[in-house]
Amino acid sequence: MAGHHRYHLDQDGHSITVLHDPRRRRAEVWVDGKTIAVARTPRHDTTVLKGEIPALPSKRMVVTIDHPYDGDDVPLCMLETDGDHYLMPHVALTPQERELAERTPPARTPGELLARWRARRRHRRSDHRARPGRDPRP
Repeated sequence: MAGHHRYHLDQDGHSITVLHDPRRRRAEVWVDGKTIAVARTPRHDTTVLKGEIPALPSKRMVVTIDHPYDGDDVPLCMLETDGDHYLMPHVALTPQERELAERTPPARTPGELLARWRARRRHRRSDHRARPGRDPRP
């Protein structure tokens, strides 16, 4: 399993950071640079941390760190506050980890996907027709 994991999200004007160290079996939640929750992580189960965001009025929050399926996998981290769920992005801690990040594909709408499929199909048909030794179709 990888070393430390750090997740960060700016939510409702507050900076929320989760530090997870699977080797030491420890997880912390920081809000605006202050520790608000600490828990010992189980070896083979989900970790749940509960705390409050210091606002007027204070908001309850629950952070869930999933157990990775593979030893080299990065566990998923989710923030729940006011009944809304947010997937917290993993933030690289070292320059070597930054290089390994995969490129996120652009978002596609169903219309864009259909147009792309049609363009590929047209391109394949024109290539097929242009092959030497074939009679051009009328």
